[in-house]
Amino acid sequence: MADEQALKPTIIKKRIKPKENPHGGAWKVAFADFVTAMMAFFLLLWLLNATTDSQKQGISELFEPDSFTDGDDAGAGQALKGLALTAEGALKSSGSPPSASIPIPSFGGQHELVGKAEEARTSSDENPDSTNVEARRRQTEEFERAKSSLRLALEKNPELREFQENLLIENTPEGMRIQLVDQERISMFKPGGAVMSAYSEAFLELITTILVKFPNQIVITGHTNASSLENTKFPSNWELSGERANAARRVIVEAGLPEGRINAIAGKADSEHLYPQEPNSPRNRRITILLVRPTEEQRAAQ
Repeated sequence: MADEQALKPTIIKKRIKPKENPHGGAWKVAFADFVTAMMAFFLLLWLLNATTDSQKQGISELFEPDSFTDGDDAGAGQALKGLALTAEGALKSSGSPPSASIPIPSFGGQHELVGKAEEARTSSDENPDSTNVEARRRQTEEFERAKSSLRLALEKNPELREFQENLLIENTPEGMRIQLVDQERISMFKPGGAVMSAYSEAFLELITTILVKFPNQIVITGHTNASSLENTKFPSNWELSGERANAARRVIVEAGLPEGRINAIAGKADSEHLYPQEPNSPRNRRITILLVRPTEEQRAAQ
């Protein structure tokens, strides 16, 4: 009996008191907040990299409208309100054709408007140079808004979105210059002819939605590259570029621009290359539309 008890193993049971975690689970909540903030940060960086300048400008105008008016029907009546569904240019549905809208500043009643006009007239008499500078600055700001509106309308148009590189817009001392430029595989006109393609007509119709909102005169110019003409009815690039400018004029007038607004039509042939180092480049073939900046004499006459 004693031998059996001696052979049995001795089992020692120890009770270990669990240690208390001084931090608990609060660190998990803080870590989760940190990971969420980092994910939002990198998502913001990705969105900034994925959007174009025109999209950024459109988003900026949506959250910071140019004018503030009272009333529920005003699209820019309050901050963050955006465009109303009844405003011109608002995209009412995914199937609605986009259009470009330029915000026009609103004024008060008739007495306030008369007072502003009298104040502007007095200031003009005292310092005409400052008035001219201010008028040019306002015109440049309007051109910049028109440029952003045109880019945004182009982004919303699925048929023309892929041709964004064909459109060049810049503000110059002469006015806002809009250029439709040929690409290697995309041409506005049939080779050696003045018959405009469907996408070029759609481009000009979209541009006309901007042009009609300004009283400025329009100058349309046609350009070609240095390639020689073959199998064409035009004796030289001068006649070809002039006829192409006239074809653009017809499309713009049919799209709604008053014909009296067109000041001149010109054909420059290959005398003014966009890329002088590459005279045969297809990008030298282009149609230029200049929204002419009014001179000081024209402003005084108005």
